[in-house]
Amino acid sequence: MKTVSKVSILCVAIVLSGLPTIVNAGPTIDGRFDPTEGYSEGYWVKLEVEGGKKTGNIPTDDGELWLYQDATSSDLLVNFTQPRTLVDNTYGANAIGWGKGVAPSGKNHKFKDLKGSDKAQFTITDGAENIVFDFTLDYISGSHHAPSGYASLGATGGDGKVHMGSADSLLAWSTSLDYNFNALGHVLTKDSPATDGDYTENPNFPDWVFEVTYEFQLDGRVFADNGFGGLTIPVVHDSPNKIGKNKVYPETGGSEIPEPATITLLAFGAGLVLLRRRRR
Repeated sequence: MKTVSKVSILCVAIVLSGLPTIVNAGPTIDGRFDPTEGYSEGYWVKLEVEGGKKTGNIPTDDGELWLYQDATSSDLLVNFTQPRTLVDNTYGANAIGWGKGVAPSGKNHKFKDLKGSDKAQFTITDGAENIVFDFTLDYISGSHHAPSGYASLGATGGDGKVHMGSADSLLAWSTSLDYNFNALGHVLTKDSPATDGDYTENPNFPDWVFEVTYEFQLDGRVFADNGFGGLTIPVVHDSPNKIGKNKVYPETGGSEIPEPATITLLAFGAGLVLLRRRRR
């Protein structure tokens, strides 16, 4: 779809190269992850959340990063999903895993928390390690142009910003709450759909995505003759989170996820991980 509480909590660093070029139709940038839509390479992302002086940092669940590069245009498509154990699209009276005595952080969750500050920064380099595009992607904000009155405003509105490069290079984007509101038409600004600890689908709000996901498509022309080099996610702003304090640090390296069609999405995490360049 083309259309911060003020704490930076997630830091992710990923370096990837040698993406396979696939000739089948690529993913749809709609703000959700569909294992059948064509993402060709995926990585678990490990992390730990900042804790107190006595407890130290707190390990969290793994997140997922999915990539696809178009064989013809070289456009790069990216899907980054965080864990429901860290942050999710439940809020208000129907928040799951939030609140004092429930969430380790003791924090509650409201729609305004997601709307008011959440965002993710992505930095993309070419094969010569030049930064070709650096931007922050807005999670969701008020929008007069969206059917619901709310949408991700990409890199030029809300909490979005272009730090390096041209905004025109961002060809498409969406987030999971944008998808819930505009693609599904479930415009819920007070309470999310009632569910249980297993995030069972509410039949009154079918297909609601509970994971917090960022998805975008970058113009392949930014890579010129050097090709795609790497992707870094310096910071993701989730305020609040369920785990602890508001920063997440790297724990260990990440590993490759099996082919998308063979996996089932479980709980997601996000963090900082270095994935070394893979030889072609």
